Amino acid sequence: MDREENNAGVVVLNSLLSPERILILKGRLSKKEVLLAMIGTLAGEYCDRDDLEWGIFHRESLMSTGIGSGIAIPHISLPNVEETRVAMALCPDGIADYQSQDSQPVRLVFMIVAGKNQKPPLLKVLAAIGTLFYDGRLKAAFLAAHDPKTCMEILIRAES
Repeated sequence: MDREENNAGVVVLNSLLSPERILILKGRLSKKEVLLAMIGTLAGEYCDRDDLEWGIFHRESLMSTGIGSGIAIPHISLPNVEETRVAMALCPDGIADYQSQDSQPVRLVFMIVAGKNQKPPLLKVLAAIGTLFYDGRLKAAFLAAHDPKTCMEILIRAES
């Protein structure tokens, strides 16, 4: 069993995220500004910035990853990525131009970068995020957090 999955084969999101990849972005920001900031936290060490930026914006041009209820999950699989990684952005003031399915401003963004044929698979990570945030209380706890360390503590408690 990998540390990214628990005994039931469910992805443990806190193993794919770190405080360095959690952004708390205040003020009115555009979708593009938020995505570029998140790309900056993942590019370099994990993947090529140009590939990641092109892939994320290409994916968004096909269909918005705003799933509704104030959550968006931009994601991509890249051939040269060795480990799945997640970045998170908390945007308490909302991203009005995200074009989410319910037309509501997005406040919580998870960006997933995965490699081809690796563990945990991208779909399992997407499912883990959807399951965790189905209940709005966890989203509210994140949005009330003032720093990345607190966000990690909230996530670890929620997954235990």
